[in-house]
Amino acid sequence: MIAEPFGPVVPAVPLPGAPLVFVVAQARFERIASIVAEEFIAAFQEAIRGSYPKMRREQQTAVLIGPDGRLLTTNAGTVWRFDEHPERWQVALSPDSVALSTASYTSRSDFMGRLRAVLSSAQRHLGLQFCDRIGVRYVDRITDGTLLARLAELIKPEVRGPVGAALGEAGVEQVHSFSDTTYGLPDNAELHARWGVLPAHATIDPAIAAAEVGSWVLDIDAYTREQETFDAPTLTARAERLCERIYRFFRWTVDDEFLAAHGGRP
Repeated sequence: MIAEPFGPVVPAVPLPGAPLVFVVAQARFERIASIVAEEFIAAFQEAIRGSYPKMRREQQTAVLIGPDGRLLTTNAGTVWRFDEHPERWQVALSPDSVALSTASYTSRSDFMGRLRAVLSSAQRHLGLQFCDRIGVRYVDRITDGTLLARLAELIKPEVRGPVGAALGEAGVEQVHSFSDTTYGLPDNAELHARWGVLPAHATIDPAIAAAEVGSWVLDIDAYTREQETFDAPTLTARAERLCERIYRFFRWTVDDEFLAAHGGRP
């Protein structure tokens, strides 16, 4: 078991039944207004079309609360989405970011290979000069009732909180309990972790579909804090280091019983 959340790289334990539901890497860059134009992003699309042939344009909206309390809808900009076929991985391009995401994660090496290809295409065909932030996010979710009943055995006391605590009265059920912590890292980065119990049909992020039943969620996001040159190999190496930090933090939160319950052999 991992005694501290931060430190040397931890060797991976493959989990055939991994509870990962969403993984994304995003690079933010100087805003380029021309990305809204189809003719401008055509070369980028052609470069990734062999892997992500389905393209669509989305107009995002944002909902704000006005000074009088009324909800206001505003135009949040254009996003181009490029999907695999069948749809497992997706690239999203907006005027100030490019992202790679999946709900069908297989391995870090596959993830990093795909990310480097996307970043290289963006650098070459969009003329990107600076990266304001590179970030990686992993979201795990447990919905199996048997495992939820064993949470006190599966996660470390340091992160357990009220999970598994005796409630003292028949019929009482813990519906919602969440922890939210941000850590500053020595390599000009931060790690933001959230975890806890959610009720059915609830989600902590619109990008993640809500579960039909109650669940326990672990959401770990790590990202850089300083601007740097947009160089695909360097940014991929940065992202891989963030993945290593996220994985160590994940291993710190769970006991060996958690790994065994998902097919791992610690």
